[in-house]
Amino acid sequence: MASSKDNQPEEIIQQEPKKIKHPSFSIRKEGDTIMTTLTLSDYHTPQLEEFYILHRETGQRYSFLAEKKDKATYSFSVGIRDFIRQNAPKNPKEHFEFYYTVRYLEENEWVRKDEPLSLDLFEQFDSFGLSQFKDQGNDIYPYFSRRTRGFCFTVNIPVRSIRYIHSSQIKQIEPQKDFLTIVGELVTTAIAVNRIDTIMVGRKTGTRRTIHSNHHLNRLETGTHHYYYDYDILVDLNELAKELFIHNSGDEDFDFYLEVYLNGLFDPTIVRVANPQELSSRKFYKDQAISYGKSAYLFSPNFTEHYNGLSLAATKYDKAVYEYYKEIQPFSRLVKPFQTERNIWVIGEKPLEARNNGWYFFQYLRKNHPELTVYYVLDPTSPDYEKAVAFDKEHILPFKSKQYIRTLLMAQVILTSEAPYHIYPTRNPLWIDIIGAKRVLLQNNVLGLQPVKQSLGFASDQFKTDLFLVSSKIEKRYAIETLGYPEQQVALTGLARFDTLLAPDEKDVTKPEILIFPADQETGLHYQTEAIDRTAKRFLSLVKNPDFKQFLAEYDLSVTIALPHSMVRYFSRFADCGCSVLLQEQANILQLLKESKVFITDTDPHAFDFSFLTKPVCFYQPEVKGPDSENQISLREIYLNELPGEIASDEDSFIYHLTKLGQDGFEMSRKNRQKADALLEYRDTHSNERIYEAVQHLLPSRFTKK
Repeated sequence: MASSKDNQPEEIIQQEPKKIKHPSFSIRKEGDTIMTTLTLSDYHTPQLEEFYILHRETGQRYSFLAEKKDKATYSFSVGIRDFIRQNAPKNPKEHFEFYYTVRYLEENEWVRKDEPLSLDLFEQFDSFGLSQFKDQGNDIYPYFSRRTRGFCFTVNIPVRSIRYIHSSQIKQIEPQKDFLTIVGELVTTAIAVNRIDTIMVGRKTGTRRTIHSNHHLNRLETGTHHYYYDYDILVDLNELAKELFIHNSGDEDFDFYLEVYLNGLFDPTIVRVANPQELSSRKFYKDQAISYGKSAYLFSPNFTEHYNGLSLAATKYDKAVYEYYKEIQPFSRLVKPFQTERNIWVIGEKPLEARNNGWYFFQYLRKNHPELTVYYVLDPTSPDYEKAVAFDKEHILPFKSKQYIRTLLMAQVILTSEAPYHIYPTRNPLWIDIIGAKRVLLQNNVLGLQPVKQSLGFASDQFKTDLFLVSSKIEKRYAIETLGYPEQQVALTGLARFDTLLAPDEKDVTKPEILIFPADQETGLHYQTEAIDRTAKRFLSLVKNPDFKQFLAEYDLSVTIALPHSMVRYFSRFADCGCSVLLQEQANILQLLKESKVFITDTDPHAFDFSFLTKPVCFYQPEVKGPDSENQISLREIYLNELPGEIASDEDSFIYHLTKLGQDGFEMSRKNRQKADALLEYRDTHSNERIYEAVQHLLPSRFTKK
């Protein structure tokens, strides 16, 4: 080590030379020694003065003499263990970045410049033995910075290896008899792949299956330092069905992940099997059936709503019902003309649910339009089934029954929520083509807090609708401009549950209670669970915060936390903090909203409902990494300044907003009231009536009121 300086160099040039790409650099690690070698371009006659390591936390610079190998090649070595022991504090958590100082000859004057040892500045890069390692209880992680793409290492600060995955996409899906083949491409940056395993994860049970897959290097691209790998995955449906039958499993959705073992990293990097290219054929959606005894499983490839990840739906049928389904399905279009006088409406959310806009609209139609032949699709195993049957047994369609299949095929109108193919006999979106009914989207929520373009966009292959219902002019503009819907297919009606939400109460039912309502997230492998855990722990930290407790005591408030399905395992931990805890999937959510004084969430759309009650909303959006990237989408990216509440990303600013609310008597501010008003066109109890009228306009005249 030649010298050390207290701060970053002051001699950074004012007028930088044109950015130059140098031929190559390499990093070799042997034992605890890292040796860096680089070759400079002959453009501007560069001369390398020194290498140095920059301590990011302190700004201190540690300089090393550059050893000249030949005319343009330089190198230096550093023993990392000794360097850390000499220059890092006790129990360190530090970042160190590699730089070099070079002089360029510009118009007969030497110009000095400090450069990061960056992938962006070299055409070629190679490494050997570059891996994380331990020293005296310290974990050392080599990595490349996102900001500069320069070589760095951390001490006791884990580095998310997802940064080395440049892209991943599905190129082909091919159903064959009893098999499903998936072909794709994975691109890494700077680091080669050692091994790839493919994992199937059951969404309901969490069961993991490692399945057969292959990969090979297609090419290495200079300049970008990208490694292009082709992979293929073979799913044996016979083996999968056998396991499901042996364990007497019910319906299941399997998500696919690649466990990518990058050279030098101990743990695999988890990557979704996702992002299909424009696949040339829709045949990959084709159902495949495996029968055994009196049961059959139908397997349907599909893609998840939020992240466009490949999933495989396994739907279990009574074999007699499946045979009926097979028999009637090819002739449904031929039979339907003979059913033209039957005005059948079928409504559904997900087969296990009867509690959102579909259920509210079904109740409205049965009470106010008994002349209509209206059915609601519900699985007999649903916790809502007893309630639904008690309301109207005759018009509940048991999911996966013969009556259900026949009625669905004969329907004139099908009204669904945000996962429309969930109430089809399989998750196969090709049912869009099979069913000749008009399709209406009864949204679950006001749009704006969650990404839906992939799943509900007009151009989506997985979803088609003839009528898209919205609640405001802003939302209508979003549906037309962002989701791509023609204006004539968007109706401004309000959501079906708003009639109940906005119904006047004889007396004020608000309790001195704060409602915390985290948004649900897709569950899956390691990094997704990690993101969910981080979110849950941020809310746990909030309710334990002494200033938050003092605020509750000052205003005599209690806390109710409604946990989404993805956070069920945190039930007891929140209860131990003195919170009243319940599960969103079992709660009467509208009643909760009416009773609560303040609504707290990260991104759950029920925040809009709460704001329509002219009560204050706080968006607590801590810095939590998203499942597929380093950055989480900001709430402001969709509705910009129109969110009807305060937004905070840390506990101090969040508690400041709460304190101010208390000082203002927990009244919604005028500014947020205006924002809420802009998101609700009709502040009345006639949304269901408007939905009914909008649907009537879709139907032939013989089915409409005279």
